[in-house]
Amino acid sequence: MRILTSFKKLSGIFVYIALMMGCATTEYEIRERADTGYYQNHVRSDLIRSQVDETFDSVRRIQSTVTYRTYQFALDDLPRQSELEGADLQHLAVHTKVDNHSTAGSALVLYAAQRGRVGLLTAAHTAIFPDTIWHYSGIRVEAADNLVEAVSLRENLNQFVFTDDGIELIELVVADERRDLAMMRTITPVRAASNLIPLRLPAGDSSQLRTADMIYAMGFPRGVQMVTQGVVNLTQHPVRTLIMDIALNRGFSGGSVFAVRSDGSGLEWVGIITSTLGEREHYLAPEDVYEYDYVPDLEYTGRTFVRSTTRIYYGMTNAVDVNQIRTFLFENWNTLRDAGIRVPML
Repeated sequence: MRILTSFKKLSGIFVYIALMMGCATTEYEIRERADTGYYQNHVRSDLIRSQVDETFDSVRRIQSTVTYRTYQFALDDLPRQSELEGADLQHLAVHTKVDNHSTAGSALVLYAAQRGRVGLLTAAHTAIFPDTIWHYSGIRVEAADNLVEAVSLRENLNQFVFTDDGIELIELVVADERRDLAMMRTITPVRAASNLIPLRLPAGDSSQLRTADMIYAMGFPRGVQMVTQGVVNLTQHPVRTLIMDIALNRGFSGGSVFAVRSDGSGLEWVGIITSTLGEREHYLAPEDVYEYDYVPDLEYTGRTFVRSTTRIYYGMTNAVDVNQIRTFLFENWNTLRDAGIRVPML
């Protein structure tokens, strides 16, 4: 009984304290902290929204359509590469086929060029299509006269940028495949209605970026205008120094990356999206043209082929930082100047 009575008294004390705490108000002293950082990892600002809307006049969708004619040779009598250079491929081939490929990407209108044209920066792999593609038998050995199973020759290439007033044809000026950067330009003077405006946001300093700083990425994945938000991580790669936790889809290559200044001035341009992590997988597939409808219980008797596809590791996106871009522009200063692209210092 004594234990029970003591427990009741103790319980009453706890209830009284709890009620007193629930009714009490707590005051916190709010102090302003001096922000000594360069970029931010969190922001709530209408300025950012307006800057993103404005910058899509400069971040644009580009597309390339290329045609290759492929000459295939007899597997039991493959020629050497030296035997094919300058030869009549139509006469040597046992089969020919024509393939049309279309690739999409994003680009940044960076500079005004002479005679009303503009210069666009993008990822090199969205802009480069070699004149000749060699398909070797087995593993290629450098500096050796390798056996060739097939050779593809480029027959046609059309590249263009989507604008507010239709499309404008573009062409490659210079590319750096190591950095995966390329500068392109419009072939003809740009119409005012096209609204291709060179980037108005300032270029930042990527050496000031720190892991977990917030970034915005802008581009055209799958041809859809899109802005996405994530955080940046720093890598030790000599070229692709930034890796972000955004989901890269086809068409985002060449998109632009922006970081948020901590002084309230908004966005600064800090990089170009180039690639994502992934691996190539091989699989067996039927021939492209099959004259019968698919029936689950019908045995397939046609030919099978080894094909490959790329499995993407979403959420691991690489970018080349703006300091690497400055180096690329400086190294190709003369080429860009000869192409009529005025390159001010970033």
